[in-house]
Amino acid sequence: MKRMIQVIMMLALGYVSQSFAQDIGGKWTGKMQGRQGAMDIVFDFKVNADTLTGTVTGPMGDLPIINGKIKGDHFSFDVNMGERTMSHLCTAMSDSISMRVPTMQGDTMQVILKRQPKAKE
Repeated sequence: MKRMIQVIMMLALGYVSQSFAQDIGGKWTGKMQGRQGAMDIVFDFKVNADTLTGTVTGPMGDLPIINGKIKGDHFSFDVNMGERTMSHLCTAMSDSISMRVPTMQGDTMQVILKRQPKAKE
């Protein structure tokens, strides 16, 4: 009986984790500090099981999201910025995403993203 309860709990947690991961799909916006000051950024996340793809739109135009991985409410991805690949470490919350991004100076910057409403069909 105890083993069956453990199996049911593991399945339920997997389902909840998968459902939450699906929830990060869509457009998220925020501001990121750059050399010229704050700049608007838009992330358009696409979720397929535990894989994340999509684009980020900023001053350099649209850039693809690569190497995206989702594990529960944590996820990571890379963005190739020409000669440099920037790794993003993220935590999804109910209405926002906390993102840690390395800076050119070698430290880390935190960015908060807010979900954008879905377009009406």
